[in-house]
Amino acid sequence: MDRISELSDDILQRILSLLSQEDAVRTSVLSKSWRDIWCTRPNLDLSDTNFKQEFLSTVDKTLQRYCDRRICLEKFQLSMSLYYSHSDLKSVWFLEKWIRALTNMGVKEFRLSIYSKDSRRRTRRVKLPSVVFEAEFLQDLHVEGFMFDRTTIERNILSKHLKKLHLEKVSIEDRIFEKIITSCPLIETMSLDSCMKLRNIKAYNLRHLREFSFSPSFDETECSIEIYPPSLETIHISRGIISFQKGAEFRNLKTLFLREVQFSLCSSCRFPSLTDLAILYCDVLEEPIEESQLFIDAPNIDSFVYYGSLIPSISFSTTSREWSSTLCLDFRDDPSLWLLKLRKLLESLSRSEISLTISQYRINAEDIFQENHDLVQDIKDENKHAVVVDKLILLGNLSYFSPLSNGLFSICRPRIIGEINYTNSESALKNLMQRECGSQDELRQLWLPDLEEVNLEIYDNNRYEWDPTSLSDLPGYEEGKRISTRFTLKWRQNL
Repeated sequence: MDRISELSDDILQRILSLLSQEDAVRTSVLSKSWRDIWCTRPNLDLSDTNFKQEFLSTVDKTLQRYCDRRICLEKFQLSMSLYYSHSDLKSVWFLEKWIRALTNMGVKEFRLSIYSKDSRRRTRRVKLPSVVFEAEFLQDLHVEGFMFDRTTIERNILSKHLKKLHLEKVSIEDRIFEKIITSCPLIETMSLDSCMKLRNIKAYNLRHLREFSFSPSFDETECSIEIYPPSLETIHISRGIISFQKGAEFRNLKTLFLREVQFSLCSSCRFPSLTDLAILYCDVLEEPIEESQLFIDAPNIDSFVYYGSLIPSISFSTTSREWSSTLCLDFRDDPSLWLLKLRKLLESLSRSEISLTISQYRINAEDIFQENHDLVQDIKDENKHAVVVDKLILLGNLSYFSPLSNGLFSICRPRIIGEINYTNSESALKNLMQRECGSQDELRQLWLPDLEEVNLEIYDNNRYEWDPTSLSDLPGYEEGKRISTRFTLKWRQNL
C-alpha cells in the first residue's frame, strides 16, 4: 500500500524540500498524484543546465502556479546563461518579471546566478533589477555575475530583515554598496568574493555582523576595509587593507584568517575567544621585526598558522590548553640573523605543538655557515634549552641538509623529519649519524650528544601508515614512482 501518497500536500512538499531539484523532479513519474507536487514545494532550484528545453517557459509556468495557488516560497535559486542574442534579450525581461513575483511571495532566501557573454564571447554583466531589494521578508541574498548600478538602488531598499549577503563576481561601486549595507543594519553574515570596482568597505553600522569574508578579483587593486569588531566571530580576508577603530575590541572573535593583507594592530592585543589564527604572507609582521614585538593574549587559542618569507616577531600569552603552531618559512637569499630570529620565535611558541616547514631556495652554503657561527656565540652566551618541534619538513635543495640541520638542531629538537624523497634518505641518515663534520664540529657538538636514536620509516600508500625500515630494505628506484620516507628522532630528556 502506498501510504506516502496519502499524506497531505504540505507534508509531501516538506519532504521534497529535503531533496535536490533533480531528485524532486524525478518524483513526478511515481504516480499521477505526484506529477505536480515538486512544483509546489517551498524551495526551488532552477537551472538551464537541468532544463535544456524551454527553460524560460518552465520557470514562468512554475512561478505562475505558485502565484495562482498562493503558495509561500521560502527559498529560490535561479542559474542561467545569456549570450546576448536577440532571443536572450527576452530572458532579461523575464528575469525582472520573476523577481517581482518572488518579492510578493514572501521569499526569504534568494540566489541569483547569471553567466553572460556578448557576441564576441566577452563577459558582459546584466544589471540587477532594483526589485530585488523590495523583498520585505528577504533574509538571505546571494547574487552572482550581475552589475549593480544606480538604477539598482534608485528605489527605497525595503529588505530591512536581511541577515546574509553574499556578492560573487559582481560589479559594484562603493557608494552603491554603502547604501545597501546602510539600509540593511541587521546583516550578520557578509561574503564578498571576486567583486569588481569595490575599493572601500565601511561597515561601522553593522553592529550585528558576525562573519565577514572578502577576496578580490585577481586584476583588482587592493580594497580598504573598515569593520566594526565587537560582534565579529569570524574574519576571513585575502588581499586587502584592513583597519580597526582605535581601541577596537575583539571579545567575540573566534577565527581570524588573513592572507596577503596589510593591517595594523597595537603591540598588545587581547582575543579572549580566539581559537584559530592564520597569518599568511602579510607584511605587518615582517617589516618591523627588530623594532616591535606583537603580543597576543589568546587564552583559548587552538591553532596558530604562519606562512612567510621573514620571521615574525610575535608571542602568545601563557595557556594551559593544548594548542598547535604551524610555521611555513622561506629560507632565501639573505639569511642574515635568520636562525637567531627563528630561535626567538620557537621559544615564544614552545608551549604549543610545533610543526615547522622550511623551504630552501637560492641560498649560499657560506651564508649558512656564517649564520651558524653567529648562532654558536649566541647559544654560548645564553644557557637555554632547545625547543621541542613535533615535525620538521625541509623542502628544496637537500644538498644543504648538513649545514642547515646543524643550525636547526642547535635551537630545536625535532621528533620527526619528513617527508624526504627516498633517494635522499641515505645521505640524510649518514649526516645525522656521523660524529665529525669538519668546520661545523663546534656547532654540531651542541646537539649531537643529546641525540640518542634515529629511525627510518617508509610510507605505505595502501594502508596509509608509516612503517619502520632500513636503508637496505628500501625499494629500488623506479621512474615516476613517488616513495616517501621520514626519520623519527629520540632525544635525551633534558628539556
